[in-house]
Order: sequence, then structure tokens, then C-alpha cells
Amino acid sequence: MVTVCVAIIGLLGSCLTYYFTKKQQLELEQRKLKQAYYEHFLKALSDLANNNTDIDAQKRFSESCNSLIVIASPMVVHKLMRFYDLVCMKSHEEARDKHDEYLRDLIIAIRQDIYGFEPSANEMLSGIHLTKGGYKNSHTMK
Repeated sequence: MVTVCVAIIGLLGSCLTYYFTKKQQLELEQRKLKQAYYEHFLKALSDLANNNTDIDAQKRFSESCNSLIVIASPMVVHKLMRFYDLVCMKSHEEARDKHDEYLRDLIIAIRQDIYGFEPSANEMLSGIHLTKGGYKNSHTMK
């Protein structure tokens, strides 16, 4: 009887170990996949910021936004749509006023989706803005 109990406990322990290990592996794979999608999005956004008249950059940005709708958390999708609607506005004055705020909110939501940070961990991210390459001094995109 003792042997059977030991065998059952051993089997149960093995099953639990396998389950939790597999769950952790799946979470890691999901995080890596999300991170790849987010990196693609940020690259497309950066390309668009560097040259917003480039049709290919506009297409890549649109495609990356559409892809995020499927993979991102609901909070990221909400912040993404708010940012997307803003950058597509006809009124550039209002867009200019809200651009950095909405971008910051989107980046924080992405970081929380990937890493699960508490909101307080992102307090230092108040100065997020896009940067433009090719200059001696870095210029922000406004």
C-alpha cells in the first residue's frame, strides 16, 4: 500500500512539474511573439516618422497596426486605435498637442503587455517621443 501511495505521489509530482514547465514555456513563447510584433510596429512607426510621405512606410505602418489588433492586449489595442486616429487626423494642431501623450500611453501599455509592469514602474517614462535619425543633434518629431 505504501508503495502505491509513493508511486501516485511521484506521478502526481511529475505531472504538476510538467504542467507548470509547459505553461511557463508557452508564456515565454507568447511574450517573444508579442515582442516581435511590437518591434515591427515601432520600426514601421519610426519609418513613417522619418518620412511621412513615403507610401511604403504608410503601408507598413497600417499593416503593423492591423496585425497588433489580433495579438495585442485589449489595453494596447485601445491605446493603439486612439494614437492611430490621432495621427490620421486632418487637424494637425490638435494632433501635435496630443501626439507625445498618446504615444507615451501606447508605449506604456505595450511594455505592460510584454513585461507585466505595474503602472508605477512606468512613471519615469513621461518624456517619450519619437526621434529622427540622420542629424548631428537628435531632433524630436513634432
